[in-house]
Amino acid sequence: MEIRQAVVWSGLLLGSQATDTLTTAIDRARGAVEMMPISSRLLEVGGVALFWTFKVMIVASAAAALVAAARKVRENERLSVVTFRVSLVAVQAITIALAAVSLSNLALLTSI
Repeated sequence: MEIRQAVVWSGLLLGSQATDTLTTAIDRARGAVEMMPISSRLLEVGGVALFWTFKVMIVASAAAALVAAARKVRENERLSVVTFRVSLVAVQAITIALAAVSLSNLALLTSI
């Protein structure tokens, strides 16, 4: 059950990262400025490709941590259960926050 949750939420995180990247790229093409310093620097240095690569690496790291913790949960290690639950909640919160950011980017796009 835990591995399935890890995979599903990792996929949802990847989807929300993709929509954020897409809406950011469209907004920038229409003249908007990226306000997040790290994202702005990535976009300046390597464009959308580097920005997307960075986001994929973040998702891969989160997915690896979630799956590793989920596998340890099967061994009934108490600390692994806590680690998995905390990590899962963090990924869920970030996924939902990124969905809100994407909606905000869309709202900005309509006002440009």
